[in-house]
Amino acid sequence: MKKSVYHYGLLATTALLFTMTGCSQKNILPTWHLTPGAQHGSVDADSLVFPDPNKAWQKGGTIVNHDDVAKISVGTTKDEIYKLIGTPHFSEGFNAREWDYILKFYNTDNEVEVCQYKIIFDDSYEGRMRDDEFFATEFYWLPASCEKYSEFAR
Repeated sequence: MKKSVYHYGLLATTALLFTMTGCSQKNILPTWHLTPGAQHGSVDADSLVFPDPNKAWQKGGTIVNHDDVAKISVGTTKDEIYKLIGTPHFSEGFNAREWDYILKFYNTDNEVEVCQYKIIFDDSYEGRMRDDEFFATEFYWLPASCEKYSEFAR
């Protein structure tokens, strides 16, 4: 009996320690794919880092309507982006300063074109407790020719 109480007490103490440590961390998200400067809401286009598509949790990406992508512009919130094109396809969390996607579009020849899409968010976010939002500030495509899909169809 005493061993079991000791075991649960140790377990509870360890859980509390990890919880408090996690709460005090400003950024505990994986940073293996972060572009330098993304944490500050702006990046140098020459320093862009796109994650390896093979590391995506959403293998192969998703087919999206390019009119939905065209609705994303500077000032669009993460919630709005989530509703338009879904969750990012890599290990980003909701507090990440950049989201990466693998998007598929039908081109004019009705063939599927695969593009990587990176969204950089501002650095003014102060937390959900303050009813704050992340706002998109910059957008990048790989290959760059995929940028055509961020324009409304005519």
